[in-house]
Amino acid sequence: MTEVLEADTCADDMHWAGLSFRVMDDEELARQQAEVEDRVHFHRGVWWRHARGLFWLPSAQFTEIDHDTSWPHPLKALVGYMHIAKPGSAYNGFFRAIVRERMPSYSIAMLAHDTRKKVRKGLIQLQVRPVVHLDQFISDGFDVYRSWQERVHWGRDKSSLPVFEGWMSRVFRSPHQLVLGAYLKNKLVAFTLPYAVRNVATTSFIASHSDFLPYNPNDVMFHAFMCIARQTRGVEMVEFGPVSRKPTLDSFKLKYGNVKEFRSYTWMNPLIRVVAGRRIRERFPWLNADSSGEQPPTE
Repeated sequence: MTEVLEADTCADDMHWAGLSFRVMDDEELARQQAEVEDRVHFHRGVWWRHARGLFWLPSAQFTEIDHDTSWPHPLKALVGYMHIAKPGSAYNGFFRAIVRERMPSYSIAMLAHDTRKKVRKGLIQLQVRPVVHLDQFISDGFDVYRSWQERVHWGRDKSSLPVFEGWMSRVFRSPHQLVLGAYLKNKLVAFTLPYAVRNVATTSFIASHSDFLPYNPNDVMFHAFMCIARQTRGVEMVEFGPVSRKPTLDSFKLKYGNVKEFRSYTWMNPLIRVVAGRRIRERFPWLNADSSGEQPPTE
């Protein structure tokens, strides 16, 4: 659906004119997560997603919750949980994410000079477009994923072809999921799995083949993602993930967004905090809280 754009757009913003996300509500997102690879459950009015090791987050990361009224099922969240704090409710930390706001006004002209050059250089050689047919995606997509996994060693390893094909088969069956591919001529060299829930769009996952990094596929896909978000009615913000412990990973994302702190509430099992608190903080560097629920001092 074509939207009336608020931005002062140029030709480099219009490669994806008419393309928008199918925006989900929280339940649609949770069901999509469950169908693809995540464990989810509904408790006290909120859909929750299993992050790791009996630690839970809201399925929609930016759902604002009052911890006095909503939390995941206690028998599932034996390690703990975290959520954005509803305005006026108690919080005990901050969730730091890389985001870009005011998306209806986004244009390539807003990017730094060097970043614009990389996007435009990439657009000369690459075409970013939706991937529609799974059978045309699997071979090149698997090569892209395997190259990316060897480079970054991140997330659940799906470097076995049957595992990768099973994962992507579930992704392609999701009616609200957009699959974007970056093509050099007709060869897939990178792909991303963006989606939108309520007023936020997320890149979710992005992978690029190491041999084709000189063509700037990640820059081109980030720009395409933000242009599509700009054209989607109701989307006000995009997010590129939480702040990590890898400065090189964050430095790339910060070319397109900035760090924003969201008041959050975290509960961690006191015993787990003593036994494995350091390891959990290394896995989730944005956890910065005690479990008391007291507000941090203002300085």
